[in-house]
Amino acid sequence: MAGLRLGLATTLAAAALTGCAHVGYLNYVPETVAPMQADSTEREGLIHGMSTVPLGPMFGDTLIGLMPGTADSSRRYLGRLRNGFTADTLNIFLLGDNRPGHRTTRLGAEYFAMRGIFSLNPARILRGLVAIPVALVKGLYPDLALLRDIPGRLRNMPTWGAERHVVGAMLAKADSLNARGEIVAAVINTGDLVTDGRRPKHWERFLRLNQPLTSRVPYFPVAGNHERTDAVEGIANWRTATGLPVGGDRLYYCFDSADGWVRFIALDSNPMADPTHLWSRDVQIKYSAEEITWMTARIKEHNGPAFVFMHHPPFSVSFHREEWQADSLLRNRREQMLTALHEAGIGILANGHEHAYERALFTWPDAVLIVLVTGGGGAPLHTLPSPAESARMFSEYRVAGSTVKPDNVVTGTFNHFIHVRMWFGGGEFYTYAVDNKSKPTLADKASIDLSRYGIPKIDEHKVPILPKAPSTTGPHEEGTTPGPGTADTTRTSKRILDAPSPRNAARPQVTSPGTVRDSRAPVRPDTAAAARRKSAATARRDSLETARLDKAAAARRKSAVIARRDSLTSAQRDSVAAAKSDSLVSR
Repeated sequence: MAGLRLGLATTLAAAALTGCAHVGYLNYVPETVAPMQADSTEREGLIHGMSTVPLGPMFGDTLIGLMPGTADSSRRYLGRLRNGFTADTLNIFLLGDNRPGHRTTRLGAEYFAMRGIFSLNPARILRGLVAIPVALVKGLYPDLALLRDIPGRLRNMPTWGAERHVVGAMLAKADSLNARGEIVAAVINTGDLVTDGRRPKHWERFLRLNQPLTSRVPYFPVAGNHERTDAVEGIANWRTATGLPVGGDRLYYCFDSADGWVRFIALDSNPMADPTHLWSRDVQIKYSAEEITWMTARIKEHNGPAFVFMHHPPFSVSFHREEWQADSLLRNRREQMLTALHEAGIGILANGHEHAYERALFTWPDAVLIVLVTGGGGAPLHTLPSPAESARMFSEYRVAGSTVKPDNVVTGTFNHFIHVRMWFGGGEFYTYAVDNKSKPTLADKASIDLSRYGIPKIDEHKVPILPKAPSTTGPHEEGTTPGPGTADTTRTSKRILDAPSPRNAARPQVTSPGTVRDSRAPVRPDTAAAARRKSAATARRDSLETARLDKAAAARRKSAVIARRDSLTSAQRDSVAAAKSDSLVSR
């Protein structure tokens, strides 16, 4: 009997340790990912298990999503989408916080109360003792969550959540659009794709589960706090898993719709909103200023609507509300952000982090900003205040001269994704609640007024013809005149890659006064001599060219003098002949 017990314990321990999600680096076999045809059987397999397609990055083949020759890495601009024209109606899917979790997440309040047992406060000790039986009841009824979570906790590999159902519903919606002759131009994820970005197995799970979607539609995520991009392993795994062509440790970027009419701006809010202090305060100040300045420039140079997405919500009514409210730096950055969006006239600010759905309209006399919190991609849901209380809390925001009317606020706790549709002059978005059978149900709908941008004329490629013919290929260097396309170069990419990491930004690089040059490329004597010889040869060539021009000019002047002299001599002869003739007549 003792041997059986020992064997059972050994088996359970081996099962728990096998496949543990350790911190490390994600690897995969690079393969070309080609667009796949719509196949409803993928959804059935997705609901019951993961895809068996070989592991690869979600953006493994940029030809799926971006037009070649339209990028400009000096401005962190990825280019224009290959598909998705406003003239045909632009379709975008939006979701966030799809990471799995544990069933016992619902016991957070009880866990917090039980910590009081170890305090010296009698009241806290009493509350902690009362919380123990409450946690046992809530943890075992109705789904035995305390027991069912044990394997995942032992392996550091949570798998519980509604991510499969949400992805299945999005695939079904994409199929229905394809049947009507429309396509999904892009999927935008507002962050928290995995539970711990430092662990390769978490990324492998995400990539296999989402492969039926990422192989068909360009997938643009931003990093959430669970991606752990503060760690070397986290940022390396992010690059490997996403495959996004974004250089350096800065993870913010932008891209445009296929016609250049709608701009999408992705912000990295991890070093900005950092309540766990993974970055220093100096880095937070420097990085947030750098990023908001960049965002403002990208909005000002654009002629159409702007769509900004990031993970940490500047506005919310739930668990993370005070992260921005209580920080003067973040309040200031929020003011700058809304000012830029207000000046653009209209836009959408989409966030995650709160595992729920929140929507509010921030209005000015001349503009409207749609603020979305979309954190229902599959993670354990957060509780929200009542709808009336949520509306009141949103109405308290007074930022950059905006107001929020309670009637323009909608909130709810449910898994969901958002379908955004835009065309010249208007748009709308539909929020679909998703049940455990991947069935979508309309939960919210709102119109987007884009009339202030007018209805532009378009060319044969469906690209708007803008006044004064500004470049539609994206941002470019100030002080330069862009051609048909802004050429991306290794020089600009190198400048991005060589920029100091946000984690090291507190140690500025000091450059001595005088001539500035790259210290990694010292001038050698032979190089200097060659430069002098080249300069002398150029001077001699210029001198000879000047002499040739002077000689030609002198010849032209001499020819003109001779012509004038000949003209005068002829005139004099005529005058003498006329005088003689007059003399003979008089005689």
